[in-house]
Amino acid sequence: MPHMGELMKEAFETWRAGVAAMSEISAIERILNEYDEAGYRLTLRQLYYQLVARGQRPNDERSYKNLSALVTRARRAGLLDWNMIEDRGREMQKPQAWESPAHIIGAAARTYRVDRWAGQVHYCEVMVEKQALEGVLAPVCDALDVALTANKGYSSSSYMHEAGQRIAKLARAGRRVHILYLGDHDPSGL
Repeated sequence: MPHMGELMKEAFETWRAGVAAMSEISAIERILNEYDEAGYRLTLRQLYYQLVARGQRPNDERSYKNLSALVTRARRAGLLDWNMIEDRGREMQKPQAWESPAHIIGAAARTYRVDRWAGQVHYCEVMVEKQALEGVLAPVCDALDVALTANKGYSSSSYMHEAGQRIAKLARAGRRVHILYLGDHDPSGL
């Protein structure tokens, strides 16, 4: 899969990073390139967990904050690609507009999908504790036409009620509901 956007190493300040910082920036770039080649853009938190899992950073709040500062400084100095890390928690909302009626009809035709789960005995859904994993799971769930929910840590009572109502309705209709839940192995995840 191609790079998610144009390469954008753009410098806004000068920074002469030390040897240790440059070594970590190189490790960060390798991880970002690895995921980019697989068609994914990581969030800062996902990058942090990759570094933790590879034994390159401790797993604590201070380490995460230090990584954030390092990545910000490296991006501002043109050492890391701006387009390789994304923030899924902040998005601009703008009403969609079309050049002509033909463009909206073409878009509708391109995005038309048949619900592959309609009429099936089984119904599958994926819920994930961390929104940071949404970008990794979304392409897979989308390809399989499986619903995906990022619970963002602790789910709200409102959302859990809505999910419960949806699942109960499916069960009453005779569907066998399968929920794949991915969470941390800690008290809140369990």
